[in-house]
Amino acid sequence: MFYYRLKKSKIKTKVINMKIMLDCLGGDFAPKATIEGAKNALKSSATLNLVLLGKEEEIKEGLGNNFDPNRVEIINAPESVLNTDHPALFLKQKPNSTLAVAYEQLRKREDIDALVSAGPTGAILTGAVLRLGRIKGVERPALVATLPTRTGKLVRIIDAGANMDSKSSYLVQFAIMADTYLKLNGVSNPRIGLLNVGAEEGKGNELAKETYALLKQTNVNFIGNVEGDHVLKGEADAVVCDGFWGNVFLKATEEACYYVSDLFKEAIFKNIFTKIGALFQLKGLKKVKEPFNYAKKACAPLLGTKKIVLKCHGKSNQETIKETILEAERLAKDGLIEKLTNALNLNETESSIHPTAK
Repeated sequence: MFYYRLKKSKIKTKVINMKIMLDCLGGDFAPKATIEGAKNALKSSATLNLVLLGKEEEIKEGLGNNFDPNRVEIINAPESVLNTDHPALFLKQKPNSTLAVAYEQLRKREDIDALVSAGPTGAILTGAVLRLGRIKGVERPALVATLPTRTGKLVRIIDAGANMDSKSSYLVQFAIMADTYLKLNGVSNPRIGLLNVGAEEGKGNELAKETYALLKQTNVNFIGNVEGDHVLKGEADAVVCDGFWGNVFLKATEEACYYVSDLFKEAIFKNIFTKIGALFQLKGLKKVKEPFNYAKKACAPLLGTKKIVLKCHGKSNQETIKETILEAERLAKDGLIEKLTNALNLNETESSIHPTAK
């Protein structure tokens, strides 16, 4: 982002550099994919600086001799956090791990703007809450997942798995954060829906009913309940739910897509005649799976912590890592944390939303 100031008919340009921290040991294809992704991100953005965490010698070897030491800082963190590690214990049990070191650095240093990691979701979420803390007005941070819709637009699911049990006040805060995040992504007046078993007001369990009533008091464009089979129709730009049902919906939807695609494959490769026909259908089959391609879905941001945290899928390739780093830089330049704080405080002031709501 550039800022311009006119003085004596001359334009002075102030370039804002952002410093993004990358967990080089997170993900199935680390460190090769993470290091290559970092190199490509640096080539794509002249205002980007990186802090790379992992095995120092491994990172240096992967970067080669052509990287600019003024733009890349390497911190030795030789251990990785595994899916088998307990999310609440890894900070003490693995103090030299990339995520433990990352959160300690983020907490102490004001010059680091964001963290990108393809490591275990539980560890990323727990570390963020325990080490970074929550921004004012947030009781629980939430994970945002992105899905395609029939309209060609995207829909965000919030919460996609950060909180298994939620109160209505949490869901209201999720909606406000989703509204702010979407506006930073170019959606001028985001349509916010509430995942429910029916479209009419009064449907659902007590949590849904309480949340519905509170959402009507906010400044967001609340469009009401959205049933599960309507989410991918593009009726809402964001759908709010607790992390349990958000994660179930997300994984079930992705697997359903792959299941249908596999059924097509079995049918068209059944015999010589169907195989010949398959030559004309392969491109179409790829389009069915493409929207749910793990490698090409850039990231799931964790909204509500004091610094930006972006979670990549464990199967992320170097292109995904690159795009996620660039997304982290963009969100930092756009002032995501400040805008989230302002939006939450504004809604708390102008409505009767209270953090003691159930």
